[in-house]
Amino acid sequence: MLLPTQAIFPGLLKDAFERELQNLTDKNALARFWAKDASLWPVEKFQAESLKSNLRWLDLPDHLGPLLNRVVARAGQVEPSGFEDVVFITMGNSGLAARSVLRLPDARLGKRTFLLDTIDPDAVRAFSQLLRLEKTLFIFVSKSGKNIETHSLFLYFLERLKATGVPAPARHIVTLTEEDSYLGELAKEYDFIDAFLDPPGITGRYSSLIHFNFFLGALCRMDTKDLLGRAQAMRGACGPAVPIESNPAASLAAFLTAAHNAGLDRMVLFGPHLLQPAALRIGCLVGASTGKKSQGIIPIYGRQTRELSLFRHCCFAIFVSFAGKEEPALASGSAALRQAGVPVVIIELNVPQDLAAELFKWEIATALACSQLGFDPFHNPDLRESRTRSVQILEQLATGKHSHEPTVRVREGAVELFAEGETRQQISTLNIFEALRTFFGLRHREGYVALLPFLNFGKAQKQALRRIRDRLEATLGLPTLLTPGPRYLQSIGQIYLGGPPKGLFLLLTAAPAKDLAIPGADYSFGQLQLALALGEFESLGRRRSPVIRLHLSGGAEQGLNQLAAILSNALGKNRLLPS
Repeated sequence: MLLPTQAIFPGLLKDAFERELQNLTDKNALARFWAKDASLWPVEKFQAESLKSNLRWLDLPDHLGPLLNRVVARAGQVEPSGFEDVVFITMGNSGLAARSVLRLPDARLGKRTFLLDTIDPDAVRAFSQLLRLEKTLFIFVSKSGKNIETHSLFLYFLERLKATGVPAPARHIVTLTEEDSYLGELAKEYDFIDAFLDPPGITGRYSSLIHFNFFLGALCRMDTKDLLGRAQAMRGACGPAVPIESNPAASLAAFLTAAHNAGLDRMVLFGPHLLQPAALRIGCLVGASTGKKSQGIIPIYGRQTRELSLFRHCCFAIFVSFAGKEEPALASGSAALRQAGVPVVIIELNVPQDLAAELFKWEIATALACSQLGFDPFHNPDLRESRTRSVQILEQLATGKHSHEPTVRVREGAVELFAEGETRQQISTLNIFEALRTFFGLRHREGYVALLPFLNFGKAQKQALRRIRDRLEATLGLPTLLTPGPRYLQSIGQIYLGGPPKGLFLLLTAAPAKDLAIPGADYSFGQLQLALALGEFESLGRRRSPVIRLHLSGGAEQGLNQLAAILSNALGKNRLLPS
């Protein structure tokens, strides 16, 4: 079976790359990896069982057949059952898988197929009004089965189905979760139309064979034997019998290890529009797996409009495309970076069915690289702390017992600026112009800017935020990541909190036009979204990261326009060189 091709051009990493290949050989790392030797990774005693459980992802190619056959069979029953709208509700890594497959031309489940991965009250209300609920099938995807955002959306749409007069609301719901999860228990209690249960104990970012193949099977009705055959072929190509130097996963692991150890901690991913969500998934996998103890690899998502000069220092690049699909801009960009000595990896997929197998290879390579770098790839210590704090804040918001009201440091019109801790001490609060100017002065010369909007991410807001991103990037001379919350928390959040201290964080919140209650809960969607944002804000601050929160009190659409003007004034007309 023809597998995706991979070519590594180590550039300035040539000697380091060869050393890491030899290190893998000397340590017998590949054989130990496939034998699931837990001693490859440094873990505390309380983490040992979790690590062993997570390593079961290596066995997925042989165990997913029955689940995928049921998925394809259920997909074939959607339209005959009278469903005309199909809604996938999912966050984090599974959301990136859904977004990847929904971009494919063959994604045609139902007459209208949607992905909902937001809890913004204005967005949820507007989306709900688009649906013909009596003819809508909801598919809830949550690997752990206890995601508070997904559960809140479940409560909301279950109540909406009841209010519409649907006689058996739960027969409009399907779930994909793991065995013995809370969502799995709900499926039994409410008698969902179907529940697909995958093996427990495997973290979401190492579940690409489940997520991608689930959506490929459900949306594209692809042959499950072919999908699993490709996964098994990739496992064989990456197995212990294949020499290190010709083993795609092992050579990629050596490349990632060499880059990290040489201080090249920014991984820039380029791909055509069709493959951008898959590139995001690769970036989140590598970033969240390595982002521990102020180390790790920061994923940067390349765009053809970016100046390549941004990526010639402390960066390496990954180019992903489909074979035979000419992408002149990507080809010229790759050639330019290679000529400059920037390490580059070029990957070509043959067909969409390769998506899961390619991600499986990246999972092997990332976990193997982590064994050499001294990271537990499955542990999310910083993210867990952020979520715990968010729950505490949510309880305070719901009961009206918030310990203290956040202090507005500067206000201009409908834009309020919040800063705490070390950031508060380092920036001016004379006015918002000075606050932003001094804040941007905190940027790291070899770092990045993260724009984190916890607000309605509709078409108008997305365009406004992209303009803001482009202006920040062009003026500050740093790559700027636009990662909407809260969906980024479960995918890339760990690298922001636990990775290299090189980020400059602008967190955005907005007052909803009208909040939306969550049935059976003591809090609303607006309060939940704000609590998640505040938990992240506090966690970044505790790590002494430069972070401000800009609150748009007049709403997202109006506030973003005003914010763009304020930022333009603060940044000025001239490009600011990195400090």
